[in-house]
Amino acid sequence: PKEYGGTPPENCDAFHDLILSDEIARAGGGGATSSVLTSFNIGLPPVMKHGSKYLKDKVCKEVITGKAGLALAVSEPYAGSDVANIQTTATREGDYYIVNGEKKFITGGYLAKYLTTAVRTGGKGIKGISLLLIEADTPGVTRKRMKAQGYWSSHTTYITFENVKVPVKNLIGKENHGFMPIMENFNRERFNIAVSANRFARMCLEEAIKYARIRKTFGK
Repeated sequence: PKEYGGTPPENCDAFHDLILSDEIARAGGGGATSSVLTSFNIGLPPVMKHGSKYLKDKVCKEVITGKAGLALAVSEPYAGSDVANIQTTATREGDYYIVNGEKKFITGGYLAKYLTTAVRTGGKGIKGISLLLIEADTPGVTRKRMKAQGYWSSHTTYITFENVKVPVKNLIGKENHGFMPIMENFNRERFNIAVSANRFARMCLEEAIKYARIRKTFGK
């Protein structure tokens, strides 16, 4: 939206999203692609779609205009992509949630100012999961950059939460109703990953053909 510093084209749809991801992927590096798209494609959408006006006013313009990064913190050391079984807890105490737990393989998490974080506020399973916006410089938040086998510029991160106080007003959507927004968000993330992977493969083929045409061996 324009009020948050955006310049939305008319009639923008998934086809335009495809073009954006495809062209950025021409750089040939997954880390570069992730660095450019992480905030907008996987970190910010839950706030834009389900966040209160307070949260939108707090982070959207700063993220959209490139002044701050926003990472999605869902995966954990023991739950991985099994979102229904995440173990990071958020216990309400008055006007705050007290957050404890760990997140792993968080793309863009090392430099992000904000974290869209999946937490358990209720019982087991999908009905006990919520989304919280956590400011990364809050006391109790520790971040360690991981040594990945690639995607270096995406700053893959291990994050630990130890008695982190998060205001209740930082709740994204409704308490214990965070699972579906996460799943909705994954749809777009997976779409962009598929588009990027396809372009990476085409770039590899293109480079191979270029090399084959100029390669000299056995005197030819």
